[in-house]
Amino acid sequence: MALIDVLKSRDFTVVAEMETPKGVDISDFIESGGHLKGMADAVLIPDMGHAVMRLSALAGAVLLKREGLETIIQFCCRDRNRLALQADLLASHVLGVANVMAVDGEAVELGDHLEAKPVYDLNAASFLEMAQTLGQGRDMAGKELKGTPRFCLGARIEPWVDETQMEVRLAEAKEAVAKGASFLVAPPVYDVDAFGGFMAKAKGLGTPILASVLLLKSVGMARYLNENLPGTNISDETILRIRKASDRPGECVKIAAETIKALRSVCDGALVITAGWESSLPRILQAARA
Repeated sequence: MALIDVLKSRDFTVVAEMETPKGVDISDFIESGGHLKGMADAVLIPDMGHAVMRLSALAGAVLLKREGLETIIQFCCRDRNRLALQADLLASHVLGVANVMAVDGEAVELGDHLEAKPVYDLNAASFLEMAQTLGQGRDMAGKELKGTPRFCLGARIEPWVDETQMEVRLAEAKEAVAKGASFLVAPPVYDVDAFGGFMAKAKGLGTPILASVLLLKSVGMARYLNENLPGTNISDETILRIRKASDRPGECVKIAAETIKALRSVCDGALVITAGWESSLPRILQAARA
């Protein structure tokens, strides 16, 4: 089922994130995707996240589409100017992938090609305007297109650290919806009750909101996120739970699954992010169903 129809017809939408390989051996990528059939409503393919060069998100989305999975392409504004972004959006439509969303992208200094030159001709907000313009049959230069593409557009809600910044994020989300976003993706959630306070205010946006569920891999990762990811509050209880577990990776899977379960009564869906541990996705999703 097309993502736009899933978002309209289901109370809770599950999207799994899968990174493309760093190279051309796609066997593990295809195998991991196959395990998600019937478990995830769609698969989001990041576009060289953390500025690490990988097989293109467009190629990854098309490969999984051929395997029978609904896919979402992420476009990173860091790496392309408006010419390339428009060309790839048209390619996405032609190749049968209608679900797209943009991110500004992390700094190249965080990646593996430190001499790369960032572009940032557009940002994630202006990407939505560009996609809407293409959907009206024109390019950004006002030239008429031969055929009109159609997209299901998504937008990301950036983290917040306090009530004042939360209001800013709500205003940004409202603007994204006005520019055509059909779904929104919220930052990683570790305190479901606190996120419920945000959702109480965000319901008025009238657009499905998917909360990110980022799999913790270790105590060290949890502490790092608390210190470096704005708005993150992983409790001491959760950190202690991981530290005391005889099977720490398994405990982290349980925590992610429990978070997804708890979110079912709070928001419209979840984006499950494993950051390279795609083999954990079926276990997380299966446990979240139990």
